[in-house]
Amino acid sequence: MGGVCEDRQDRTAIALPDSIPSDLVSIVIPTRNRARLLGQALRSARGQTWRDCEIIVVDEASDDDTPAMLSRDFPEVCAIRHAAPRGPAGARNAGVAAARGDWVFFWDDDDLMHPGHLTALLQAQRAAPANTLISGRVRSFIVAGGEVRLSPVVCAPAEQPAMATLEEFIQPHRRGSLTLSTILWPAALCRAVPWDDKLFINEDVDFFGRTLLAGYRIDGRPVGMMYIRQHENERASTNPGAAGVLASALYRLKWTELLAGHPEREMVAPAMRDGLMAVMIELSGRRDARELMARLDVAFRQWGGVGYYVTPPPRNPTKRWLAQAVLNLGGLAAVKALLTGSARLKGGGGELGRFQSPVTDGDREDADILCAATQR
Repeated sequence: MGGVCEDRQDRTAIALPDSIPSDLVSIVIPTRNRARLLGQALRSARGQTWRDCEIIVVDEASDDDTPAMLSRDFPEVCAIRHAAPRGPAGARNAGVAAARGDWVFFWDDDDLMHPGHLTALLQAQRAAPANTLISGRVRSFIVAGGEVRLSPVVCAPAEQPAMATLEEFIQPHRRGSLTLSTILWPAALCRAVPWDDKLFINEDVDFFGRTLLAGYRIDGRPVGMMYIRQHENERASTNPGAAGVLASALYRLKWTELLAGHPEREMVAPAMRDGLMAVMIELSGRRDARELMARLDVAFRQWGGVGYYVTPPPRNPTKRWLAQAVLNLGGLAAVKALLTGSARLKGGGGELGRFQSPVTDGDREDADILCAATQR
């Protein structure tokens, strides 16, 4: 399938089939103004050993060379162009609506993958029990000074209850072991559980969570390899912006309601309180968030919150005591100022410290793949 695809709008939820009838994989890639990186990602897709694929690029109103590059260099790609951005959730829904495959592979436009990634995921998924999604391996990379540096390989737990996985998504400060592109998603599931296009932040963890509530579980297997690009100027302390914090608050409130009557809600209650507390700290002092703050406070107490606390808590006991003292004396706004100042002092050094030069044979293989992919 090549050229421009029809953006089909029928997203009616359908019953999931007992078995997947074919192995066509639909690769869905939202993009906006990243022609060079998108080209690298598409060449990575072309290099997959699994050949039964279609590639769907959802262009979110790019005003760079993206449309011309797709037409010139990747005529086989199904290109959907939006006149105005719909956000990552809306773009992925559009890609799912256009997909012909029985499997959907969600992919970011700046990431790469091992040539055998899709083959390994599909083979593992074929052997999986019913209602189980297999998650493969992932590692991050950075290109600095012409050198590829790698983070450790991450893989989800082999067997983990669905609520434990859900707790991982709700906890705001935990580095998760799951990402969209380590999983092949049944297309029927993607249509039955569409992305929430009202969310433009945390839309991915929301999708993960609703998949779990739909009766699926996610098991990790040491198969495949997804490479997540971290750009050199990114920092762990990057501020999501005012609109992003408001969106994060709405996501938190949505999930307090979704899980309010769940029989295992106590398993995720501490993570839920941490998430609500973190958002209240971020929103403190904002006049436009007073009504939202009141709703967050009600939800915090409904989920067992009693007194406010600092999250994430400093590891150093003295700093932890100081932060709590600042909260007790100055309130949430004072804690926000303290945490913001601390994050600025730390910069991105702690995050970038995860990345190391290749050491093992596996590292060197990954680095060679990434070096070749990022030189174009």
